[in-house]
Amino acid sequence: MFDSLKKKLSDAIKSFSKSEERKVVEEAKEEEKAKERVENGGMQENKEHVPQRNSDDKHDAREKNERSDKGIKLSVSTNIKKAIFSNVKLSDSDIDNFTDQLRVSMLESDVSFEVVEDFSEQVRSLLGGRKLSSKNLQEELVGTVREALLDILKPSANAIDLMSFIPERIASGNAPVKVLFLGPNGTGKTTTIAKIAYALKNKGMHPLLSASDTFRAAAIEQTEHHGNAVGVPVIKSSYGADPTSVAFDAVAYAKAHGNDVVLIDSAGRQETNKNLIGEVQKMHRVIKPDLTIYVGESVSGGMIAEQIAEFNKFIKIDGIILTKLDCDAKGGNSISISKVTGIPVLFFGTGEKYTDLVPYDPAKVVDMILPSAG
Repeated sequence: MFDSLKKKLSDAIKSFSKSEERKVVEEAKEEEKAKERVENGGMQENKEHVPQRNSDDKHDAREKNERSDKGIKLSVSTNIKKAIFSNVKLSDSDIDNFTDQLRVSMLESDVSFEVVEDFSEQVRSLLGGRKLSSKNLQEELVGTVREALLDILKPSANAIDLMSFIPERIASGNAPVKVLFLGPNGTGKTTTIAKIAYALKNKGMHPLLSASDTFRAAAIEQTEHHGNAVGVPVIKSSYGADPTSVAFDAVAYAKAHGNDVVLIDSAGRQETNKNLIGEVQKMHRVIKPDLTIYVGESVSGGMIAEQIAEFNKFIKIDGIILTKLDCDAKGGNSISISKVTGIPVLFFGTGEKYTDLVPYDPAKVVDMILPSAG
């Protein structure tokens, strides 16, 4: 996960920090050379006014010059050490150079242009007013990049904690809580629903599944398989049945049998299919779900943002679950989608097991992305 992005950011930070460290040492050397030239110039002027000395005087002069040379060498070494242990403030051109390297790294890893620009401005702002330790420059740069990433990845004001939202709704007397899942075929939507059911059951709730995808072959059987595996009931009908009717029956069953959460599957549809969009609109209007969640693949690149935006024109989407993060070597799209769509990411799917569902946490995402400072 995030392998490409992590490597590219690591290379950019290491390359820039090494370059700046060399620059600090070179500047210290040049400063000492300038001092040496001034001192030697003064000594040359003095020599022109010094009277002729005997051999003993010349011997003393040589010893004095040797001591002076040693002193100069020691002085250079001392000042280089001082430079290494000093604080540095990057110039505007240095900061621009660094942010340009970061921008390329992120764009090559599928981070959206909008997010890259926001990130670059944040890094530029942080470095512009900050003195960095030349001894720990790489660690300082990693810390700055971390701070900027955390800022752009922070949850939006309307972010939902699903595992808190549902029990709170139940406690307030609004059971059963109805959650509708949307998304194209092949994204792992049905498996994701089963993962949610498994997590809710482990928290003491009593979910059930509505097999409302009556369009795709084997969809009902797949939902039944997952329901049996996680130990929750499945409400179903036959293929070709009205999906809204199946969802309606599932809600009625939940009310009658004390199930406090209804997780509603739907036919995998493209945002361009108007008939299927109309079907979802009908389900949304009749069932009135408490939450509508879009399930999409993290590996689908920028296309997922377009899909979500189009769906959101017809049905309000409350949250996003990104699947197959374990298959996404670049990972940039996963950190872009919330910023681009304005809809919070709730979970990452990271595998096929029912426990492979990771809550969205900016700090953990950044930990996966940033290189170690070693």
